[in-house]
Amino acid sequence: MGAGASTEHKSLIEGKSPEEIAAALKELPPDQLSKIWAAVDKNSPCPGPVDCSSITVVAKDYKGMLDQPSAPKFKGALAQIYVRSQPYGGSDKSNNGHRYDSIPIVNGMISAGMSCQLIHYTHEEHDKFFELCKSFDFVIVRCNPGQIKADGGDQQKFDDGMRALRKMGKQVWPSPDVMEKMGAKDALCKV
Repeated sequence: MGAGASTEHKSLIEGKSPEEIAAALKELPPDQLSKIWAAVDKNSPCPGPVDCSSITVVAKDYKGMLDQPSAPKFKGALAQIYVRSQPYGGSDKSNNGHRYDSIPIVNGMISAGMSCQLIHYTHEEHDKFFELCKSFDFVIVRCNPGQIKADGGDQQKFDDGMRALRKMGKQVWPSPDVMEKMGAKDALCKV
């Protein structure tokens, strides 16, 4: 493609709202959409097929994460919490803001043909976070007990949000009820 084609494509999206661009992208066939994903900066916030721009991106980077599949079998998220009053966001975090095991878990999902995006819960954006979660087929919860409260949030409110997702038919692993009965470490082993 020459410079003329680039100018033509630029004029097609110039002045359009994010909603208009998102609506146009939804109409594209998967093979064309995958070309767009391949061209987009892979270090962009929350890389993957679901637009996460409605919530605050907490992570510093996504180093070590595999590329998301262009046509995933399922779209997933791995939900984390960053305790802002603790060094690195908590003793279970690396300096990038993710749990030590988050990127390996996400890479396992990606290797199985699913997308899996790393998202962070902040209690100030509770409603936006759970609205975003509706866009995923599944959510893997990696929030240690006590960390939501330590960051100023309400664990019960978070758990009720996850229960509501389950009622909608979304998969939530582990579910809040399993976490309460088994504890975090045992629940992850059973997933």
